[in-house]
Formats: sequence, C-alpha cells, structure tokens
Amino acid sequence: MKLEISNELKLVIKSSWFTIEKGVYVYAKVFKVLFPEKHLMVTRDSDEITVVTEVSNLKYLEEYERNPENWILFNIKCGNPFYCEGFLAAIATAFAIQKIDITLTSTFTNDYLMVQQKNMAKAEYILETIGFAKKENRI
Repeated sequence: MKLEISNELKLVIKSSWFTIEKGVYVYAKVFKVLFPEKHLMVTRDSDEITVVTEVSNLKYLEEYERNPENWILFNIKCGNPFYCEGFLAAIATAFAIQKIDITLTSTFTNDYLMVQQKNMAKAEYILETIGFAKKENRI
C-alpha cells in the first residue's frame, strides 16, 4: 500500500501544522461524568460514556474501566478546515501503512490525533514526512 496525495491536498497539508500537547491521556468508560470540564472529551452514545482525560484527572472519575495504554495528543490545525477532501484519510492511511494504531477526532477548529505513548516519535516523523510542519506549544 502506498500513500498517494493529490496536489490540492499537498497544498492544504503544507499550510497546516501540528503541536504535541502536554500530558499523557487515557480512554475510560464511565457510568457518570463528574466535573466534565476536567476532561479533554466526553462522548456519549447509546452504548456508553467515554472520557478521554489526562492520567492525572482519573481521580475525578468515580467507577471507570480504562484502556491499558497511555496516549499522546497531537493537535492538527488544518489550513482549510471543513473543506479538505481526503485530509483525515491521508493521515489515517499514512499511519496504517506504518501499522500504528491511532484515533482521530474532530472538533469545530481542531483535528485530534491520539497515538499510543510508545509511538510518539514515530507519529511525529510520519506527520512531518507527509508534509505537516511542527509548531511548539505555547503553554
């Protein structure tokens, strides 16, 4: 499998960048969410409530079941949000080619890429190889 990116998409990626956010994150399944403001994401569907939060915030959850891996958060800023056909597919394909498990979540202004902590350096390399610039976090 080879990653093929259109010229149009290459231009968008060239105008995009990523940061590596501070902290180590976990995915947890919960029955009730207290202090939702303490967590990165709270997602509810017909089967469960999932919380993505920093390890240090697990103390704010009551009963929970967590995924055993620790995750690193990459914040990808698209140069043309909402109107960039194939943007997330290109990212996902690049990681699939390298056999690295990821999760992708989009908000109104951000695309979040989560990678297992052990794959952090590989993830940074893959994003730069695709054409993304890395910016330092200003936190």
